[in-house]
Parts: sequence; structure tokens; C-alpha cells
Amino acid sequence: MNEPAISVQDVVREYRRPRTSLTGPTPVVRALRGVSLEVGRGERFGLVGESGSGKSTLLRIVAALDTPTSGRVQVLGRDVSGVPERRLGFLRRSLQLVLQDPRSSLDPRMRVGDVVAEPLVAQKLPGRRERVREVLAEVGLPAEAAERYPHQFSGGQRQRISIARALAPRPQILVADEPVSALDVSVRAQVLNLLTDLVQRHGLTLLLVSHDLAVVRHMCQQVAVMQDGQLVETGPAEQLWERPQHPYTRRLVESAPDLRRALDRLP
Repeated sequence: MNEPAISVQDVVREYRRPRTSLTGPTPVVRALRGVSLEVGRGERFGLVGESGSGKSTLLRIVAALDTPTSGRVQVLGRDVSGVPERRLGFLRRSLQLVLQDPRSSLDPRMRVGDVVAEPLVAQKLPGRRERVREVLAEVGLPAEAAERYPHQFSGGQRQRISIARALAPRPQILVADEPVSALDVSVRAQVLNLLTDLVQRHGLTLLLVSHDLAVVRHMCQQVAVMQDGQLVETGPAEQLWERPQHPYTRRLVESAPDLRRALDRLP
């Protein structure tokens, strides 16, 4: 059996809050409570749950932007939990992020070409100008977009710029945290279709985090449902949508907007 792209083993993450009194105990917030999952290479895996469920905390730990209190995380067969940044070069090359709000994740003082080239510069990769043109074309933006600034683009276009930046260093894994939640429904559908096409075209592994089960159903093959820092149900996307077993999953299905209808209206 092939080694998974991402392996999470019994991960716990606890945060300590400031004391509310001099004599009382330090309050502890348990964001993750023994989470285990595997994402196969080339798989599109969705992590779904409402705000506060722990899904974004897990994403940050997988990307080595946070450290678990206990447990183990491996990416492409190598440990990333608790590893010093100087030894995470392989992770920064192989895993890239697409974040929720491109307005805050794109530096407004930088031209789009420089924004897209950021990971290429950080990794000292050659052929930056040509690569920027290539990825801008892949996300449906003209070459002259490189000379403009992020604020000159619409929300959907800014998210395309974020996707181009993530693709620029040719990663193996794409991690997307609520990538369309800030967009209106018609633009969301376009960006989701673009992401699906790019992931399939390049054979990427996708870890998609969302509060919206309809988005995850459209994008992913496998789904894990999180509630209060725990996995409550996992399985194929269509199975969880059509036959949810856990009451929380059923509630997510009932509250999901009709994304398919918006997708059907696209040309």
C-alpha cells in the first residue's frame, strides 16, 4: 500500500488561557481531542465542521504552523510535528496553502507578479518570470495582471491570484482553508470548478477545510466531519451526504445551501 500524503495520529491540542483568579486553576481549552486520519496521495479529502470544531487548528498543525500538545503528524512520510523550522524545507516546498480571505493574505503593496513569485523567491527557484506567467494563465488571468496590484481585482480574481501563488512552486499537496467562503455563490462555483480542475490536472493531494458540506461534497472524494475537536464521522462524500449517520452530520446536510443548483447555472 502506498504511503499516505498526510498521516495524523492521535493528535491533541490544548491551549491554556490566563487565570481568572489568583488561586483558581489555569483554564484549558481542548481544541483537538485525539484526532487520527489519513489522506492518500492524489486524494481530495474534505474536513468539515462549524466554527470552533477544530478543523482550522488541525490544518495549521498539518502545515507545521502550530504544534500539537501530543500525537504525531507526518507529511509525505516525514515527521512535521515539533520539528524546527530550519528542517521543514521539504514541507515548504511540497505543501502550499490557499487561505480564506485573499484581501488579508495578499500584500497590497506588492504587484501581483511579485506576490505570485513569493514562494519561488523563498525557495530560490529559477525561471520566476516565466513561471508567474504560466500560473496566471492557468487560473484564467492575463499576463498583464502581473503588473497590477491586488486591490485592482475583484474578490474572485484575488482568490485566483492566491491559487496561482500556491501553485507556483509546483507543490504535491494543496491545503485550502475555507477558500470560497468570502465570495458570492456564483463566483464560489467558478473558483471551486477551477480548483477541482487544477488539482486533477496536476495530480495534487487536496486537503479542503470548510464549514459547508455542500462545498466539500462538490470537491472531495473522502470527508471527515469534526465537532468539538473530535472526528464524529468519516466516509465517501456522497455516502455522508445521502446517508449521514451522526446527528451532527445530518444537521450539516440540512443546513447546506444548494451549491449544485449554482453550478448547473454556469456556462
